[in-house]
Amino acid sequence: MFDNSGVPLYLQLYKILKEKVKSGEWPENEAIPPEKDLMEQFDVGRETVRRAVIRLVNEGYLYRRRGKGTFVCRQRPQDGMEQLVSFTSEMVARGYKPGAIVLEHGTCSAPEVVRNELRISDDTLLFYFKRLRTADELPVAVETSYLLLDVIAPVEPEKLSGSFYQYLVYEKGLRPGRIVQEIRSALADEETASLLGIKKGHPVLQLFRLMYTTDGRPFFYMIFQYRGDVYSIKTNMDLPNC
Repeated sequence: MFDNSGVPLYLQLYKILKEKVKSGEWPENEAIPPEKDLMEQFDVGRETVRRAVIRLVNEGYLYRRRGKGTFVCRQRPQDGMEQLVSFTSEMVARGYKPGAIVLEHGTCSAPEVVRNELRISDDTLLFYFKRLRTADELPVAVETSYLLLDVIAPVEPEKLSGSFYQYLVYEKGLRPGRIVQEIRSALADEETASLLGIKKGHPVLQLFRLMYTTDGRPFFYMIFQYRGDVYSIKTNMDLPNC
């Protein structure tokens, strides 16, 4: 089952467990065996099991429910970016129930900063939507998004209440070729403060995200404003041994 190739034991176990997910041996939305059972089945230690499972959670193959266990995700990730850029996947991995309340949607002319990022003219119309994102029904972030109509149209409004990243990738078949993100600190304006249930001037984290198509065209610009007191950004990367 395990070899002496020098590959860390947890990575070998990770590959075995990943195959159980991909093959359907572990069904979607079903709980995987408890940690103790996996330790006994594969004759490995607790840390080995935990590292293998955490990697699968970080990649979006598994998700955790607080106090209930670890479960197989409904959809298989098609790339390694989902856990990093999907609010829904991230909240599920952290053990929270994600939510999205659509505040506005439609077509509009973009602000100058958005036009510059998307490299478009002043008269270019974009698809626009604004959502309040929640975790266990607690307001966590205000999300504002702008997309090129000729790339994304048509957009089904009912899809805006779920994971827009999954809608893009799994239903529209639009895989980002590149993603650029910038994080800044700021103070909440009156509207943002009201939506997030905080006082005006309360610290927030602003995340600016620009997505490109696989042929290098910027098509999707998003601005997230997170509550700085309840949200933190964590990036997990497994780097190859040099």
